[in-house]
This record gives sequence, structure tokens and C-alpha cells, in this order.
Amino acid sequence: MLKKITTALSKAVGFISTSINKLSGLTKPCKEFFSWMFERWWMLPTKYNFLSFGRYGGYSEKAIREQFSRKFPFAELSQEVFKPLEKKHCIAAFDQTHCAKSGDKTFGVGKFWSGTDSRVKPGIEAGCLAIIDVADRTAYSLEVVQTPVDTVNQMDHYTGFIGRHGDTLLRYTDYLTADGFFMKEGFINAMLKLGLHVITKARHDCNMKYLYHGPQHKGKGRKRKFSGKIDWKNIDRRRWKVCYEDEDMIVYELEVWSVSLKREVKALYLFNKEKESYAILVCTDTALMGAVVWDYYKLRFQIEFLIRDAKSYAGFEDCQARSEEKLYNHFNMSMMSTSVMKWLVWPLLRVNETERKPFSMKSIKNWFTNKYLTETIFSKLGLDLSCNKIKKVYEECLDIGAMAA
Repeated sequence: MLKKITTALSKAVGFISTSINKLSGLTKPCKEFFSWMFERWWMLPTKYNFLSFGRYGGYSEKAIREQFSRKFPFAELSQEVFKPLEKKHCIAAFDQTHCAKSGDKTFGVGKFWSGTDSRVKPGIEAGCLAIIDVADRTAYSLEVVQTPVDTVNQMDHYTGFIGRHGDTLLRYTDYLTADGFFMKEGFINAMLKLGLHVITKARHDCNMKYLYHGPQHKGKGRKRKFSGKIDWKNIDRRRWKVCYEDEDMIVYELEVWSVSLKREVKALYLFNKEKESYAILVCTDTALMGAVVWDYYKLRFQIEFLIRDAKSYAGFEDCQARSEEKLYNHFNMSMMSTSVMKWLVWPLLRVNETERKPFSMKSIKNWFTNKYLTETIFSKLGLDLSCNKIKKVYEECLDIGAMAA
């Protein structure tokens, strides 16, 4: 398995270069620069800024700044790299992430919600759209776009961003997962208009009603539609159907009426046996089985794991630039470099149908850093890798510091 992973890593630069060369409308210098940048992005052992990249050969700090001043088509690159996912079982996920950032001249600086600190904090916010492979249970970034601070309605910005990818998303899936912030009529209606069903989380005290299925009165007048408001602290379990149960949790499903969304939805009632607490999930597709809804929502957290890896090991929060274009390229380079590594390495980590070795972005960074240092030293010394003894030492150097996540 280690040999397969090493082979995949050694082919990574060629793979991303081939994908970039397939993009239309780019100059040859631009294609060569971003092919070089991906390798440096996987390798850089220091802070991710233009000065650091300029110290590792190939391009000066000024040249890197100039290249980053023009937006690179990361959306098209994602579609090219992850095109095979169109033939697999996938769902989409959207999430926002907060980044600490100061400076009055930085694009998009304002006050945004930080999920980590559970409060509004100064900084910038980026919205991340990803495709999740249901079988392999991992996420791949499509595009990251910064949230403008001067917009009248942030929800319009989110729906507009996802709407621009509407046709692309429909080639992968009919379902979009998002956190409880998006349990709003405007967002839900916009996604349904695109052809996407939404799976999200509702408030603990959300206003929902039971649907009435009994006999109706004859004659004039409106027929009875509801059978009372749902008391979430004491649900009528005779109406609900168990769709999933384990030693920790029991999940019920039922078609109900959402007052805030003004439509029928599939509701899931998640009851924690030990804590005796509950959570509520909502799916706009009432025909989708409850167990599938529950599984799809759990998969939503894969986009958060992708963002975590990008922040921890790919410099997502390191950008010192201030312009919209440079910030856009930095965020997408971070997410895309992490996604490409997952795309190449994740399938090789499978032990069996239920077990998989952990994915370690840190080990991948160590491998590329070791590769850069080893090749630099060997080339300066004039060592020939055709010699088996030297080649063995070279391969040993690449695995120094490898570790699990």
C-alpha cells in the first residue's frame, strides 16, 4: 500500500499539469505557473505567502504576485479533475468558514459568524461548495468564493453562488446538504428552483404540524389539512416510523408541514438515548427514505474535514494579500491542493469495505518537502539515481517524518 501511495504522489504533479493544460482560455505561462504552484503548495514547510514561495526557486515574489492578481478558473479545473464523479453516487455540500484578517484595505473584511468560537468575530468569510462521494465518503472542493461585506442580503450572495454552479451540480447529484443556518424559505425555494433538494437541520423549537390523513367532511368549505402542532419535547411516537436505531440513538421519520418553509417536508427526529436530547433534520424530498436522509446529513461533515485539513496543512488562513483576486486564488489553491491529494490517495487507503487507513495531509506535505530537499542536495552533489544504492537512499529520504493524521 505504501508503494502505491508513493507512486500516486510522484505522479501528482503530472496529473495536475495535464488537467490544467486541458483548460481553454489560459496562456502557456499561466498554465506553467499554476502547475509549478501546486507542487510548491504541497511542499511548502513555512507560512503560505508570496515571499515564502519566492524563496523556493522558479519564480520571484513579484512574479508570483502578478500571477495571483488574475483569477484562475478553479471551477473549470475542479470539473476537469473530478469529472469521473459524474458516474458515481454523490451529494453536494455548502459551508461557510471564518478566517481571521485585519486591515482596512483588505477586500471583504467585516464581522462574520465563527462556528469555532460560537460568536461573531472580525475577519473575512469564505463560502465553500463541494461534491461528496457517498461510497468513498469524502469531499472534493468545487470552488471557494469570499463573502462580500457590503452586500444587502448575504443569503442572496449564497444562493447566487450556488446558482452559478446549478447545471454543474445537477451532473453530480440532486441533493444539497447545508447546516441549520440555511433552514430559510428563500434559500430552500431558490435551490428547488435549480432542481436541488435540500437536507438541513431545523431549530429545536421549529414550528411544524402533523398532516391530517383521516376522513374529510362532505360539502362546502376547506378540507382539513393539519392534525395539530408537533410538540418536539413529547412527540406522538404512534405517528412516527423508526428508520434507524443503534445503541446510542434512535431516528424517527415522518412527512410533516413546515410553517416557516410553507411546504411538506420529510422530518427526522434524532433522539439521543444517553443524554435524552434530540435534534431535527429536514429534507425537501418527501420520497427519500429517512435512513438515507440521515446518512446524507452525516456526510455533510466531510466538507468541514476538508476545510480543517486546508487550514491546518495547506495555508488556508495564511494569505497576507488584500485584493479580491489574490484572496480568491489563495483560498482555492488551498482547498484544491487538499482535494487533489484526497482524490489521488484516498482510494488507496481502503483496507476492506468497512475499514480505511487514516488520511494524513501532514505526511503528504512531509513527502513533498523531503522530495524537494533530497533532489536539491542530490543534484548539487551530482549523484546518479540510476545507481541502486543511491536510489534506495533517495527513497528512504522521502519517507522521513511520515505519520498518520
